[in-house]
Amino acid sequence: MSTECQDPLQHPQVQMAHGGQYIAAYVFSLILSALPLFLVQEHGYSDTHLLFVVIAAAAAMTIIQGYFWLRLDVSRTQAWFTASFILFIPLVVLTIGLTAWMFATLYTRTMIPTLMHAPGFTH
Repeated sequence: MSTECQDPLQHPQVQMAHGGQYIAAYVFSLILSALPLFLVQEHGYSDTHLLFVVIAAAAAMTIIQGYFWLRLDVSRTQAWFTASFILFIPLVVLTIGLTAWMFATLYTRTMIPTLMHAPGFTH
C-alpha cells in the first residue's frame, strides 16, 4: 500500500476544469432548450419540421455538454471516456425508442381484441 499523499487538485481532469467553459455550456444549453420550446408554443411549423428542430437541438446540446462539461475529446487522457460515451449513445436511443413504441401501442396490446370490435363499443 502506498503512503504517498497525492493532491487531488493536481489530477489532470481537475486541471482541465475551467469555470468559463461551464458557464458557456450552461448558456448554450439554455438557448438550445428554449429554441424548440418557443417553436412548439408558436404552432407555426409542421410536425416534421418541429421534430427535426428538436432532434438537432438535442444533438447539439449533447455535443456541447460532452465537450464543455465532460471534456470529451480525442486526446490521450480522454480517449476511453469518449469511446465509452459514443458506445453508450445507441443504448440510450434504443431505450427511448422501445419505450416510445411500448406506450404508443399500449392500448391495443392490453385490451382484449374481441371486446374492441363488439357492437356498441366506443373508446
